Amino acid sequence: MLLVLEYLPLILFFVFYLLGDIFIATGVLMIATVMQIIGMKFMREPITPRHWIVMWAVLIFGSITLFLHDEWFVKIKVTVIYLAIALFLLIGLWWKKKSPLQSMLGSEINLPVFAWHRLTYAWVIFALSLAVINVYIAEAMSLDAWVNFKVFGILGATLVFSVFSGAYMFKHHTDREKDAEEIE
Repeated sequence: MLLVLEYLPLILFFVFYLLGDIFIATGVLMIATVMQIIGMKFMREPITPRHWIVMWAVLIFGSITLFLHDEWFVKIKVTVIYLAIALFLLIGLWWKKKSPLQSMLGSEINLPVFAWHRLTYAWVIFALSLAVINVYIAEAMSLDAWVNFKVFGILGATLVFSVFSGAYMFKHHTDREKDAEEIE
């Protein structure tokens, strides 16, 4: 159920784009994103900084898109979201001296500090790459190409990158109980 809730705004955006236009799809995306947060609260699921970043970017850029009737703003929203995610990861790493990924996943996955830092930098590079690619596609290609990239390209790239991240974590994962025994 949570997986459906996670991707429902994106699915609805795509369906309403196909059935209507970018402006109808943007309005649906805005409503679905707010409903997603409400649904997560109702289900008592944790709402991460990523969820808040996405929701506010969708509401701000969606509103500008609808008010000015200009699709450019909804297109650039993707870049803003990925820049914000990269910035969030970097600030956490540099200011708090701890990887935000470690803060979110460290209770479930035990990695050495260097591995958390490398993984965080890899996600920063990935987010920045998606931001740049989005700008290029938004500016140089058709609206249909951009919608397909937003729905399928980013999702596919994130899935592949997540698998590689998982493999990296598996490679560097250490057993907490074994580590505790070695210390004693």
